[in-house]
Amino acid sequence: MEDAAMPGPLRDAGVTRREAEVFWLVSERLTNREIADRLGLSERTVESHVSSLLRKLGHAARRDLVEDAARFRRRVHTLPRPLSSFVGRERELRDLAGLVAGDRMVTVTGPAGIGKTRLALRLAHEAAGLPPAVLVDLASVPPGGQVDRAFADALGAGGDGRTLGRQIITAIRARPHWLLVDNCEHVADAVAALLADLLAATDGVRVLATSHGPLGVSGEAVYRLAPLPVPGETADSAEILGCAAVRLFTDRAAAVAPGRTTTPADAAVLAMICRRLDGLPLAIELAAARTRFASPAELLRLLDDRFALLTGGPRPNRHRTLEEALRWSYDLLDDDERLLLDRCSVFPGEFDYDTAVKVLAAPLLGGAGLTRVFPRLLDRSMISIRRHGGTTRYRLLDSVRQFARHRLAERREHEQILDRHTRHHLTHAVSIVPALRGGNQAAALRWFTDRWTDLRAAVGRALDSDDTTAAWAFIAGVGTGWETLGARGELFTWLDTLLDRPLPEGPAGVRAAVTSCFLLCYQDTDKALELAGRAAERAATEEEHALAALATGCAATHRRDHAEAARALDGAAAVFARLGDDWHHALALSLRGIMTAGTATAVDRQRAAAALFGRLGDHVKRANCLNHLAGRLIRDEVRLAEAEACLDEALDLALRTGNDHERLHAQLHRAGLARHRNDQEAATALLTDLLPEFRRIGDLRCAAHCLLGLGRAASSHGRHRHARRHFLEGASIAIAIKDHHLIVTGLRLLAETEHAAGSAARSAELLGAATPDGRGGPGDSRLGLALRSRLGEAAFAAALAAGRRTAPATLLETLMSAGPPEHRPDQ
Repeated sequence: MEDAAMPGPLRDAGVTRREAEVFWLVSERLTNREIADRLGLSERTVESHVSSLLRKLGHAARRDLVEDAARFRRRVHTLPRPLSSFVGRERELRDLAGLVAGDRMVTVTGPAGIGKTRLALRLAHEAAGLPPAVLVDLASVPPGGQVDRAFADALGAGGDGRTLGRQIITAIRARPHWLLVDNCEHVADAVAALLADLLAATDGVRVLATSHGPLGVSGEAVYRLAPLPVPGETADSAEILGCAAVRLFTDRAAAVAPGRTTTPADAAVLAMICRRLDGLPLAIELAAARTRFASPAELLRLLDDRFALLTGGPRPNRHRTLEEALRWSYDLLDDDERLLLDRCSVFPGEFDYDTAVKVLAAPLLGGAGLTRVFPRLLDRSMISIRRHGGTTRYRLLDSVRQFARHRLAERREHEQILDRHTRHHLTHAVSIVPALRGGNQAAALRWFTDRWTDLRAAVGRALDSDDTTAAWAFIAGVGTGWETLGARGELFTWLDTLLDRPLPEGPAGVRAAVTSCFLLCYQDTDKALELAGRAAERAATEEEHALAALATGCAATHRRDHAEAARALDGAAAVFARLGDDWHHALALSLRGIMTAGTATAVDRQRAAAALFGRLGDHVKRANCLNHLAGRLIRDEVRLAEAEACLDEALDLALRTGNDHERLHAQLHRAGLARHRNDQEAATALLTDLLPEFRRIGDLRCAAHCLLGLGRAASSHGRHRHARRHFLEGASIAIAIKDHHLIVTGLRLLAETEHAAGSAARSAELLGAATPDGRGGPGDSRLGLALRSRLGEAAFAAALAAGRRTAPATLLETLMSAGPPEHRPDQ
């Protein structure tokens, strides 16, 4: 069951601790009877708690509680809870809490290993009156790496390298945030520049950063974290055992050697150990971990041997002290342990044991050896362990990882182990695509989520070494599987690099072109269609021709080219059916359904595609088909009850798989359903909530749909200034992603708003731009007739012609610079 600690919205609604326990069990879809058995309550009591939750949170159904829980989990998953106890730092917590309450930008500074991260996390968990903290861990970002990508990942913002800054600001503006930015020292300049921009551009963000030194951001409050207090030379045993540094040592020693107790007789030796380690928490913890194998007196002698620099001569800096502590702990390992620790440093984040065996069990340390050595590193606290549910994950502390990476670089096998890491992750990703499509979708989705940091590092290494073959083998090997995974911002950055060079030869080139087409349909439909054509030119087998046709159909669908989409998709569907490729057959049917004119046929095609995906076990794509099916019924205003049932199932499937895209799509169609039922208030509320979410995941097309929907709602209430602003932004996005259907829709809506606000000539120009080829009879539409009557035949025709000659982007720029109609004369 979830931790009963309550997210802010539950606490603010007055939810009790018992109600919180019931809330998390409801989110697991347990019945009242099952909840009662789990908590030892009566079923009637559980029913009362559920009713109270619905009332306090303003919901009508248990499904709403499930959605809340999924949203809360997404918001807080980035803030870990330490497994070991928090010792000391009571005064520092009070001081830092006071600073954070009064300053938007606070940086905790101090040497490596002093406990900056631990203190910041403790404050984040305890702080009251602040929004939930979001952890931005920069430990895995290399010097000169993409700091903004780490911020975007933590905030759940999408976008490619060119739009990340804007997406981060949008995510922060969507709701108040408190950012805990950890491990800044190696990328300090880039972090400082980004934080300065965020603080200047937003009012709803507060930052608590950790770094070796100040970041130099304007308005920064700096809190210098000192080492833990150590006992004085004249302290008695009671004072020694009560000192924070000694308490940390004894707490960690008790954890690794539960049967051993600390006595007053040990006090003097412990005081000397902590003084020799300068009160640095990490050094103390490393030393305490050795008490499983050595007495305090023996540890002290080892410290005397290894830290001779501390006993005489100039006092070394704190980083040198930590480095010596790490070197001392490293030297106590045997050769196999050192070798394994060095190899573990290739993982940029958490890893599991099975992956460690595949990547690290190279020559000199086979699988059997790793099985023997790995537990010894855990015993020595050189590797951290985290258990979540039924899985166990491992990670090197950042300082240990950096130390071990330097040692690995000194070994001749450095490149070999990095190559094994890269090869394993890129090839394994491709190997599980069948599971991603339904064989074991939940596990495959989880693997991609858990290993994305490794995959990012692997592709980065391949591109840095100019190994485009390995990069394409991964990206094109996943291929149309990205339709299930969802496009990620890095993919577009990688494609920018790869598509600057010739495509691979042979079948690899066909798959590279097909994959690029599907991905670029989200951002550049013209380029996508060009790549589909290149795939068709290179195709040699029946399957390759079908994939190229599918890609062409996908691009044509996003361009709203009905004839081309129908030709390509019908041909592809027939071939896939003959080849027995049900997944691609279903995808072709679904895309064909989107472009089908008749409602009944369109619905039948989506229903058939949904059934195929369902039989294959691809819940994400089944949810996608159901969303499209519901959207069509809503658009055509038929069988709205059936549409609502489809959305219910799509939402349930999306929540089950943790798929944000389909969850949000279901809610977007719910907004359309509310609008068709004339519930403008509900539609507006949904669209307002959805807009920042779509921006966060980088789905610009649906963000534009939200903006146009909000504009329609504002226009229906006569709020033309607000409507105009939404329409302008929505149409601008449509132009940027080259979605021709959305461009036309946005221009038509702007034309109506300009006319309603009194600018007939500008309205006619927009109407002309929306029908550049003259199709659609703009002069015979309701708006066209009104404009012809107001302007006269000649002026109306001239304005239409002017609009057809002008690029939509130019028209929008003119509108933005001119301001709303009421502030300029009519033409």
